[in-house]
Amino acid sequence: MTKRRTTRLIKKKAKQGMDGCIFEIAFKSEDLKDLQKQDLINESGRNYGNVEIKNGKVILALILPKFIRENNVQQFTLMDSIYLELIKNDVEEKLKQILGTTKLDNKCSCIEVNITQRVSGNATQDNVLNLLSNALLSKKQDNLKFVGPSKKSRLKEETHTLIVKRSHYYLLKAYNKTEQMMKSGIKIPDGILRIEIVMVERTLEKLFGNKTSFQDILTKDSLISVLREYKRIFVDEIIEEKVKVYLDSCKLMLLESLCFSDSVVEVIAKNRELIPDKEVLRKAIKRFQRMKRVSDHSRRDSELYSQKYGLPEDTILTLKEFKDSCG
Repeated sequence: MTKRRTTRLIKKKAKQGMDGCIFEIAFKSEDLKDLQKQDLINESGRNYGNVEIKNGKVILALILPKFIRENNVQQFTLMDSIYLELIKNDVEEKLKQILGTTKLDNKCSCIEVNITQRVSGNATQDNVLNLLSNALLSKKQDNLKFVGPSKKSRLKEETHTLIVKRSHYYLLKAYNKTEQMMKSGIKIPDGILRIEIVMVERTLEKLFGNKTSFQDILTKDSLISVLREYKRIFVDEIIEEKVKVYLDSCKLMLLESLCFSDSVVEVIAKNRELIPDKEVLRKAIKRFQRMKRVSDHSRRDSELYSQKYGLPEDTILTLKEFKDSCG
């Protein structure tokens, strides 16, 4: 049997962190009645989750960053792991107050892990989300895209949120975090993008077996496990298997179009969707000029066309920097 390769995590460089996690609690009582959401508020007055009873099921939802910060713009990283024991103790205390006991069987149903940072250079969140959407298209199920008017033009739509599923394993959710927080009345710098992976049943089973209670999950070792899994999914399954393959196919199709046209402008006009980044156009032009045995002016030409036609820039660099942030 081939041994599964363990993803290496450079802890000092890893910027990914947990956000929300949800637990389902087994409560053996025939008198269990529905209970509206009861907020979990710690001694500092921060609301970091809630407990709800609905249709005979007890749901515990936690947002870990909010235990120590006013909002969840900054994820709960390894640097914050010193608070895990405090969170666990506070949860147990609040459950005893609300449900009357802490001796409850509970099981984690999902864990959200993300990297949240500014897009690179001249990139926009919209262009990065479009690149991811096209690269992650599947025959099995469509991606979900939520769009809205551009800040520059109401006639132009921009992608604000992208959702991609790998059923029973994870859900990738990438979105414009600046816009989301502004709608909540919280001002944060422009250009902030969040790429989140929500790990569910089979991924959690692979990582933790049947030890998925909040007592098991709220530990430093478990935090390291989900951060490492985020890196594996994002780097191996998203970037290497999907994004790079998509970018190569765009380059080859642009090259083919260049071979059948004497005009780069015509190629751009007909194939704008194949240019998720001016770097893809540069590589296609460079290879075309090499085939024609002419001097390599691909960098100059791609820069000229990029400025003239407003082609996306630094989207690839953004994903590279997100990859580097995985540690």
